[in-house]
Amino acid sequence: MLLAADVTTWATNYPIAAVLVGLVGLVSGAELLVRGAVWMALTLGMSRMAVGLTLVSIGTSLPELLVTLTAADDHADLAMGNVMGSNIANILLIVGVTATIRAIRLETKWLELGFMVALTSLLCLPFFGAMLQRWQAAIMLTVLIVFVGQLLARERRERIDKPEGSQRPTSTTRGWLIHALLLSGGFVTLAYSADWLVEGAAVVAENCGMSPNVIGLTVIAVGTSMPELATSAVAALRGQPEICIGNVIGSNIFNIGAVLGGAGLLKPFAFDPQFADLVITAGATLCLVLVLRVSKGVSRSLGAVMALTYAGFLTFKVLTDPAAAS
Repeated sequence: MLLAADVTTWATNYPIAAVLVGLVGLVSGAELLVRGAVWMALTLGMSRMAVGLTLVSIGTSLPELLVTLTAADDHADLAMGNVMGSNIANILLIVGVTATIRAIRLETKWLELGFMVALTSLLCLPFFGAMLQRWQAAIMLTVLIVFVGQLLARERRERIDKPEGSQRPTSTTRGWLIHALLLSGGFVTLAYSADWLVEGAAVVAENCGMSPNVIGLTVIAVGTSMPELATSAVAALRGQPEICIGNVIGSNIFNIGAVLGGAGLLKPFAFDPQFADLVITAGATLCLVLVLRVSKGVSRSLGAVMALTYAGFLTFKVLTDPAAAS
């Protein structure tokens, strides 16, 4: 991992303890991040959806970025599997569990949904050559930059068209200092906790003989998606569905645009293409778009189905892993 070796060595030596500490840290970090981000968003006049798509999703995508940049050197299959597995987990696991806790009801716009579909489509490019090339990564990163620009432009237009709400917090130096500390503390806690969780879980998985691709799609993907899960669950309990859905959509966008785009731009890498995983990633993305546009949210029963579907996906990947079978 990119974090200091002495910080993660204990996680390798005591993997079960690292998993438990990582889980506790992820929940705590998510609470700090949500509190700080929501206050800043409201103070600046941003919508909760916008802050979920930007600040929160960037923060919770840091573990994926750390893992992918590190794995691209010697474990390219793990790097690609991590991104696809995280996007699948974001949709089926995180939206599913969050909706099971509390039904999601909100209006989602085409801007964020369209860019999520567009970037997911760009995943096809490296698969046909079994390599993420620099020009492909540049396209992913460019699409991400365009998305952020369009999102900020939309927020400016809505602030002009819409009068300031009565619930907008008062901007004070003390308030900014406190919530900046909460936000930064949440980011740091999430990054370290995810690293401990991934290190511990990877040791357990490797001891069981799992292949790098399956480790990336399952153990690492779930581990690096834990910040999104913790953040979305906290947001759901606090009655903030915009943070939850914005976090998931934004994280999927950043996983492809920033994580794969950034890693491929710095160091192109070859990998073993698993087209079935690409189909599942695209299918889950399209299903989420359809549900959000048609149903205007996710019911608790549908959330339970999504979570169970993800559990079935994990079970299937582990049971059919040739490395484990051998």
